[in-house]
Amino acid sequence: MDPKSAREQIVRDAKCSLILDAARKVFAEKGYWETRLDDIAAAAGFSKASLYNYYEDKESIFLSLSIREYEDLLENIRQRISSQANLRDNLMAMLAALFSHFGENFAFMLTVTNFQTMKQIHDDMQKHRELGAQFQEHGARILEITKQVIGWARSRNELASSLDQDALSRFIASLVRGAIFEWKVAGKMGDIDTTVEQIAKFVLSGAEYKSA
Repeated sequence: MDPKSAREQIVRDAKCSLILDAARKVFAEKGYWETRLDDIAAAAGFSKASLYNYYEDKESIFLSLSIREYEDLLENIRQRISSQANLRDNLMAMLAALFSHFGENFAFMLTVTNFQTMKQIHDDMQKHRELGAQFQEHGARILEITKQVIGWARSRNELASSLDQDALSRFIASLVRGAIFEWKVAGKMGDIDTTVEQIAKFVLSGAEYKSA
């Protein structure tokens, strides 16, 4: 890429990031259905017409924002885990990253995990296939990281469970979703440290973890 194109891309990326920051705030305040492009444009300091230079519609903004949240979460998890750490430490680190990220973006994440919104996201992915593919891929990567962590533990003979890595990863994901659902029903966050400790204790006991 030539220097001019590189500079233009940097400016474009910065403006896209500004729009997504504004969109997260608006979606959190108004919810998915009540948010309009006009609201996002106003919050970002753009005209509605200029917004179309960066995003096709509200749906593409929402998907792009959700993908960015996934990317931030994945990077956070990767920085916290280690092939040298035992399963308990890695599991605690992963869960802490997940619940901390959810907590820091509680209002927006409630919107993302709303059943009707999830149904709409599915429909949007049919319209925006490239963004939809990225959204699904990032979700799958969290499971892949979980399987990797379990694989490290199994290679060190830390697990006696006969369950395979796919099954264990799915069960852990289900426990996380269950805890988040409880927070949604309550309309407020639970205690992150307690939630992490409880899930980790349940998983390690069920996986027949053998402490070194």
